[in-house]
Amino acid sequence: MNTALYVRNISRGQGQSAVRAAAYCGRRCLYDERLGRTFNFRKRPGLAYSELRLPACVNPTLRDSGRLWNAVEAGLTRANARLARELIVPLPRGWSLQSQILLVRGFLEDEFVARSHAVDWHVHLDHPRNPHVHALVSFPTWDAEGLGPADKNWDRRAWLVGLHAVWRRHCDRQGLTASSDPGRGGGSLHLGSAHALAKHGVITRQGQRLAALRALSTIRRSHKWPAWLRLRLRRRDNVGRKRQRARERFSRDR
Repeated sequence: MNTALYVRNISRGQGQSAVRAAAYCGRRCLYDERLGRTFNFRKRPGLAYSELRLPACVNPTLRDSGRLWNAVEAGLTRANARLARELIVPLPRGWSLQSQILLVRGFLEDEFVARSHAVDWHVHLDHPRNPHVHALVSFPTWDAEGLGPADKNWDRRAWLVGLHAVWRRHCDRQGLTASSDPGRGGGSLHLGSAHALAKHGVITRQGQRLAALRALSTIRRSHKWPAWLRLRLRRRDNVGRKRQRARERFSRDR
């Protein structure tokens, strides 16, 4: 199984909305109170399971995806505020849905919910060969009074590398390794994640394949003349051969 994972920011500075991201990942219809817009993704297929995990200190009234992410939008007022981080996590093929849920739930509980982050995660089975999870993790932490400070470690390069290592160890404990045959119960991943991880020094099989393809694309191919020019050159050669045969006949006749 490929144990890489992909992480991206949901940032207001990039024109993004945490409510819209939650509606898309959860295939739901949510109303964004800040923008005054409704985002409806109910018609998009692929949703197999949804779960919202909150720290114990969070107000029970926020145990709803729409209320939670609207609270995050209202609590972070900066124009370039980072609202959440989205994780795309591959799942092993050939496993039952319940086994896949238990695999991801343990990882998200230990790494985020236990550290006072809210996690809104969903299993997508829109393609049978690419089961994966979209997990929205609140950028700020939560306490009894509401939104708390953001985790400064998330801004460090080592955080992503460490998160990838933790997920890999978690998979190893479940009997999943990076050398598993992807055609026999392994997992797959969005190709964009391999490129993102490569920037942080994390080597993945997909990243190595992409690097090899990129290297092949840079090899200079032999020049191919256009069709009209090849025809003109062929005619010139034919004319030259005819003239040569004519000169040979003329010399014999003399």
